[in-house]
Amino acid sequence: MSTVLDRLRSPSITNEPPTVQEQQRNDLYVIATIVIAILLGWLVRNSTANAVRQYTFEGGAPAITLPADWIISRTQEGLLLRATDPRSPSTFNGLVEVSARPLREGEDLTVLNVSWPLKRSQELDRFRTLSSRAMIAPNGEPAQLITYAYIADPTRESGTLGMPVVVRGQDLIMMVGEGADRQLVVITTAADATDWTREAPVFERLYNRLGVREH
Repeated sequence: MSTVLDRLRSPSITNEPPTVQEQQRNDLYVIATIVIAILLGWLVRNSTANAVRQYTFEGGAPAITLPADWIISRTQEGLLLRATDPRSPSTFNGLVEVSARPLREGEDLTVLNVSWPLKRSQELDRFRTLSSRAMIAPNGEPAQLITYAYIADPTRESGTLGMPVVVRGQDLIMMVGEGADRQLVVITTAADATDWTREAPVFERLYNRLGVREH
């Protein structure tokens, strides 16, 4: 009986304080675990942020690449794709649209450089053209990049009251196809003007992957 009591009274080896070397080893294990967890989190976040999805279209319109988490909306007549950035801090989400229609007789870039902004001014409030630059389309043909601004009220459709937003947009106008199948394709990128710097890298990657370049 006394032997049992002596064993109970004696401190367990598991309760002995660790040596300095053991404490340093344990600290290194903890630090290494934290560093590995941070690196894994960074890799997962970076991989998710850089994940992309490609969208292809019939009729000769070039395929485009967008972040995988962008939301694809229901399209309407003449609109091949409408995608918005769900992470946009503005009430006007970053936007990419691809539209196409048959090319009309006599339409060329010279005509469209005048008629397209006029059409936009009838669709968009307080529309103003900021610049127009000659580009080379993915098919090697001339294209036009028109930069503009307008006023949008994103909260109106939801029935809530919010401040109007100054939107900056760009329309890349190009012509694809041959003969009777020739089409006018327009790729639109737009964002809240105050949020343009944040969205611009997405738009630039879209154009780079398309192969669009300065004339």
